[in-house]
Amino acid sequence: MKKITPIILMAIMLISCSTTGDILTDDSGTFRGKWWNYYQRALSFSESGSYENAIRDLQAAIGKREKDQWRSRTYGMHFVDYFPHRELGIVYYYEKRYPEAEKQLEESLSAAESAKAKFYLNLVRGAILEQNRKDTLSPKLNMIFPDDGFITNRFSILLKALAEDDYYVSSFSINNAMYPLELSSKSATLEKEVPLDQGLNTFTIQATDLTGKTVQQTLKVIGDREGPTISIFDIVREKSGRDEVVRITGEINDSTGIVNVMFNDKVIDAGSRTSYEFNVVADKMILVLQAYDRLNNVTIAQLDIKKELAAFHEKLPPVLLAFSGTDVFSSDDLPPVITLKESADMPAVFVDKYYVDGEVSDNRKVESVIVNGRDILSKKGKKIFFSRLVKLEEGKNSINIEAFDASGNRSQEDFIVTRNIPEAWQIGNRMSISILPFDMTDGEAGILAYEHLTGSFVNQRRFNIVERAKLEQVLLEQKLTKENLTDPANSIKVGRLMASDTILATSVAADQKAVEFISRVINTETSEIMDIKDVYSEDKSAASIKRMMDGLASKVASGFPLVEGHVIKKDKGIVYTDLGTGSGIKGNMGIIVYRKGEEIKHPLTGKSLGQDMKNLGSARFQEIHDKFSKARLSDTPGTGNIKEQDMVITR
Repeated sequence: MKKITPIILMAIMLISCSTTGDILTDDSGTFRGKWWNYYQRALSFSESGSYENAIRDLQAAIGKREKDQWRSRTYGMHFVDYFPHRELGIVYYYEKRYPEAEKQLEESLSAAESAKAKFYLNLVRGAILEQNRKDTLSPKLNMIFPDDGFITNRFSILLKALAEDDYYVSSFSINNAMYPLELSSKSATLEKEVPLDQGLNTFTIQATDLTGKTVQQTLKVIGDREGPTISIFDIVREKSGRDEVVRITGEINDSTGIVNVMFNDKVIDAGSRTSYEFNVVADKMILVLQAYDRLNNVTIAQLDIKKELAAFHEKLPPVLLAFSGTDVFSSDDLPPVITLKESADMPAVFVDKYYVDGEVSDNRKVESVIVNGRDILSKKGKKIFFSRLVKLEEGKNSINIEAFDASGNRSQEDFIVTRNIPEAWQIGNRMSISILPFDMTDGEAGILAYEHLTGSFVNQRRFNIVERAKLEQVLLEQKLTKENLTDPANSIKVGRLMASDTILATSVAADQKAVEFISRVINTETSEIMDIKDVYSEDKSAASIKRMMDGLASKVASGFPLVEGHVIKKDKGIVYTDLGTGSGIKGNMGIIVYRKGEEIKHPLTGKSLGQDMKNLGSARFQEIHDKFSKARLSDTPGTGNIKEQDMVITR
């Protein structure tokens, strides 16, 4: 993207911060018949309802400058966001000249995308359909992924659906949560990551067309993050002819089905049954029982036969029962014993989920086992082996296991799993953004919008958002006010002092009917505008402002995708990557080059704890081609060690 000077940038920001009602004149303040004179006068005519005059001036402006464009240069260092086809389409809409309105709005979008053009094109298309009354069919909806009854051990799933209509699809919903399309279309794809609970999850997906007709499908997805539970009922010695053998009885349970059971080296096909009873004779003094479910979740029970015989047949004192009304009191005061494979001195992990597995035994019978507040499905037995996958957040994660016996005795074990995020993936290493305050005529609404926009960016965890307190501290030190930030020279200076890669400058155009937010992502090093995103609505309520800010933050994030690739070549000071135009990257976008380390395993159990990564340096894209890109390395230690097949991730 072309580099612009701070002087030009100042002009851009000052012009874009003006409302649509301002009339732009040349240096002398007179109307000289320039395209921008006609355009700005037309906006004033349109706002006042003088549509015929607006049409005349917009046609004159188009005759002098054809294309809609963000940041069109007028004269000197002055710029304006120039959308004559869009504004002409809007005027035609209010004049009920719908076919002409549709043509102009489509022409505008073919030149430059804007939320306002999409908003009005939806209105125009809806008006045409209402007028001709030809849209009589509901849309069609096809689930792409997953299939109904899909089973997964993930904590979330990407729902994908395709909706098609004879005219225009306008929105989707999932369990009544709305996902409107910014621009209606004949076919549209829904892609939404949704959280999954353990067990049955039901999703109702609905598609709606532009005239309000709907179609829906119900989808069931099963979350299975538990391995099968293995309940041991008894271990006994018995005669078998002249020999004495040890017999083990018990049952394996799994909600989605047990596929295979292994007794030492013997494999048994369990046929995907949800319960599998076993009655086996131990042929060795150590019995390893493994049970696998349909997702390959596994639970392993290792039994030392000699020790287990002693434990199972330990002489116990008689249990005395006492009755008081409807309550029964037992003299059994021995709680279950919880034994975990890992607990104390647990090393840090580099994975986002972790299997908690262990066993619970009781002198009489284990009634229930609970992991982090959720019951484990199992049959009651003297010994129960279990495993459950838990989600890990960054930092310390508390794991809690509770066990109860038939007498109500309770035991508990707690331990901590610390999840470390590899340096290349940490939020602090991502592209940093300083979100500048913006003003609205309604000061309270402006503060609300700014708060929501900042909160949306923080919640999405895509960028390293510079804290507002840091901004206020820099303003205090530089003896500047927030109002001074409308001067681009001040805003870029402040961004640099905060060591921010970019600033987000948002201008607001509001009138009695509508509000439009236009955000520009500006590189503080080069002063270049890296991207422009906008949202528009004629609903100015607090709820609408929040939805707009969520949408604006999502649009900005979509312009800077977080993607990984590989180094395919290295020259002096330059790396080539396999990320091309299809990955959505931009010129001057930063990357981190890193190398994956060896797999880290638990020293006792051998369980994989993930991989750490070593940062090798950073770079910025200079050239982007269809299948590859070229990035210039920064002068940091470690870049000399970069080689082919090292990894890159966008900042």
